[in-house]
Amino acid sequence: MTAVRTVHPRLREVVSAFERALAEPQNLLRRLALYGGAVMVLAGGWKVKTALELRALVYDQPYEQVTVFEGELGAESFREGLEESGSDAAEIKAVVAAVKRFGGTGREHRGDSFRIVRATDGALRHVTLRRGKKRIVVASQDGKLSATAADPQVVTRPRTARGVLRGNLWLSMTREGVPVEVIQEFADVFQWSVDFLTEPRDGDRYAVTWSEDRTPDGRIWGREVLAGIYDGRAAGRAVGVLFEGDFFDQKGDALESLFLRAPLNYRRISSTFSRGRYHPILRKVRPHHGIDYAAGRGTPVVTVGSGRVVFAGRKGGYGNVVEVKHPADYLTRYGHLNSISVRAGANVRQGQLIGTVGSTGLATGPHLHFEITQRGGWINFLSLKAQRARQVAKAKREAFQSLLAKRLSALEGDAAAAAR
Repeated sequence: MTAVRTVHPRLREVVSAFERALAEPQNLLRRLALYGGAVMVLAGGWKVKTALELRALVYDQPYEQVTVFEGELGAESFREGLEESGSDAAEIKAVVAAVKRFGGTGREHRGDSFRIVRATDGALRHVTLRRGKKRIVVASQDGKLSATAADPQVVTRPRTARGVLRGNLWLSMTREGVPVEVIQEFADVFQWSVDFLTEPRDGDRYAVTWSEDRTPDGRIWGREVLAGIYDGRAAGRAVGVLFEGDFFDQKGDALESLFLRAPLNYRRISSTFSRGRYHPILRKVRPHHGIDYAAGRGTPVVTVGSGRVVFAGRKGGYGNVVEVKHPADYLTRYGHLNSISVRAGANVRQGQLIGTVGSTGLATGPHLHFEITQRGGWINFLSLKAQRARQVAKAKREAFQSLLAKRLSALEGDAAAAAR
C-alpha cells in the first residue's frame, strides 16, 4: 500500500516563491539586503533605547551641589584661598604637605592657578593646582589627604602668517598677530641675509611658519620658527628652512654666515669705503679703508664674527680700538670706541659685545669706524659676499628637498609653491 503525502497549500506557496527567487537571483539579493538593513535598524534602535534608559537612571540620582573657589598661585595666595574657603589650620597644613613633593604651592609660571571644591556642608572634596605643566590633585583617600600629579599632553601645531611690509617689520608682523618672540626669531634667522635697519621697503613681502606647544588649559609653552621668507626690493629674496637644527636656503646653503651684516644698530652710514676721501680733520684727501657707522654715543658694538681678540686699547687716530682675528685670515677693526669690553687674547663669539660707540682719536663726532682685511689686503665690507658656513650633506639632500617643498607650500600657498 502506497502512502499518499499531502502538502499544506501555504507551504506549497512558500516553496514556489523560493524556487522563483532562485530563478531570479537579483530579486533574492535585493530582498536579503532589505531584510538585513531592517535587522540592523532594529538592533541600533535597541542600543539607543538602552543607552537612554541608563542615562535617565544617572540623572535620576540625587545631585550634589558644590562650592568652587579659584585663584592664581603666588606668594601666600593659595594658603589664603584655603583659609577663605573654610579650611582650618590643620587642613591647610595637610594640603600643603601633600603637594610639597611636587614642588610646593608657589607660582612657577604666569597663569599658574588653584581650584578648591567643597560640598554644601563645607567638607573638602578636592583641590586642583595647575603649576607649570603639571596638574596636581589633592583628595582624601582612606581618611588622609594625598596628592597625585600628571603631566598633561602637550599638543604641537604649526601656524603660518604672511603679509606686506608697512612702516617696519615689527609693526607689520604684529598687525598680523605674529607673537613677539616669533618676530625676534624671524629677524635672527635672516640677520646674515637682510639688514633690517636699512633694506626694508614698504611693499616688501614676508611669511613665517612656526610651531606652537599648547597644554589643554590653553597655555602656550613654546614657539619655534620653522621656516620664513623675506622678499624685498632692496634686500632681494631670502628663504630659510629649519633642518636638523640649522636654517638653510633653497639651495641647501646654511643661512649662517662667517660675518653679520653690520657690527651695530646704526642710524646711517656717514662714510663708505673709498680710495680717496677728504678727511675732515686732517683736511686732505686720503684712502678711507673702512665704513663709518653714525650712531649715538654708548651704542653697543658687537663683533661681526667669532674669533680671537688680538688688540684692545689705544692706537693713534683710531682712538680706542679692538681688533679681532677670524678664520680664513680675516681681521676686523672697530675704532673710535668710547669704551672697550674685551681684553687681548680673549675668544669672542659672533654678536658678542666688544665695546660702545664713541669719538676717541681723530673723530668729529660719535661713530664707529669699521674695517676688514684678508691677508693684509683691504676689503669693502658692504660688497663682501656672504661667507656661508656649510651646506646640507649630500646624503640628506632628498630629505631636505622634501621638507623644503612642504614648508614653501605652507608659506606661499599650494599654487605659488607649485609655480616655483
